[in-house]
Amino acid sequence: MRTKTLLLTAVLSAAGVATSMAQVYSVNAVGYVNKTVPAKGTSTSGKVALISNPLDAGQGNNTIANLFKGVPDGTQVYKYTGTGFITATYDGLENAFLPADAAATTVVPGEGVFVRNTSANDLTVTFVGEVPQGTLNNVYPKGLSIRSSMVPQQGTAAELGFVGVDGDQINQFDTATQGYSVSTFDGLENAWLPALKPLAVGEAFFLLANKGGTWTRTFSVN
Repeated sequence: MRTKTLLLTAVLSAAGVATSMAQVYSVNAVGYVNKTVPAKGTSTSGKVALISNPLDAGQGNNTIANLFKGVPDGTQVYKYTGTGFITATYDGLENAFLPADAAATTVVPGEGVFVRNTSANDLTVTFVGEVPQGTLNNVYPKGLSIRSSMVPQQGTAAELGFVGVDGDQINQFDTATQGYSVSTFDGLENAWLPALKPLAVGEAFFLLANKGGTWTRTFSVN
């Protein structure tokens, strides 16, 4: 998946990830992030990408209907609930995602969704909003969930502040192969094995947690 990140005029920086950060600019911490979902190619059902909402669009605006407006007919967005997926499908004739309750589902920074592109061209999704700042708490449950960094930066989950416990698994989706790479936290080695791969800005992953917890970061653009 190709990622291009532009957050308007000044460099957004943070300790520990400067060498691996995507190009990010900011004025008043407001901007946009482009994410690309590849064309369906030879796939009859289309290709998927596992992406996050890297910016806060504001109260009431972090819905599937708002975040993914303007996509081609047949585009699907899947949000995992812990037991299954909520599926919203864009209907070009209705000019809306259906069903309505799925369209109203929120995707806030720190979460993620699968997006299926059924068209013959790459799909670019543009997220517009504010960079989350302050003490950011990404609460995750025991078991399986889709998570992402609440700050729009590139780096491994560990570099971005995620602290694993023994047996935790991070499953990173490879858009090119349409498969997963899996890393498990080894408490004895105090390390992820095999090593985690960097997450692009706006990339989400499946977390299989041994117990619930909170992924906390304190962040400021200043």
